[in-house]
This record gives sequence, C-alpha cells and structure tokens, in this order.
Amino acid sequence: MAKSKNSSQHNQSKKAHRNGIKKPKTHRYPSLKGVDPKFRRNHRHALHGTMRALVRISLRMSGICVSIDS
Repeated sequence: MAKSKNSSQHNQSKKAHRNGIKKPKTHRYPSLKGVDPKFRRNHRHALHGTMRALVRISLRMSGICVSIDS
C-alpha cells in the first residue's frame, strides 16, 4: 500500500495574496452578549448620564437657559 500525501502548500500563498489578505472587519459597537451583568447595568446608567449631559450642553449652546435636574 502506498503512503498517503501529507500536504501540498505549493501556490497557496500566491493564491491568497492575489486579492490581498485582509483583516477581519470590526464593528463599531461590539455585542455585549456574554458580558458581566453588573458591568452592563452600570453601562446603561452611565450612557443615560452621558445623554443628559449632552442635552444640557446643546441647550446651553442654543441659548435656552433651562435647569434640568431630573
């Protein structure tokens, strides 16, 4: 019985580089699936606070003088 062929890498590198070896695409907002629940809760509250601050700044820039406490 003849020995079986182990591998053949001939021409594979050239074929791979013809269209370029590209990095995997990264998403702007990676999924939080599987992330620590405590972190996710805190993250949600932090985002809410950030949005409140941005609204406050935009109101101040537009000349509307409004006090937002809650």
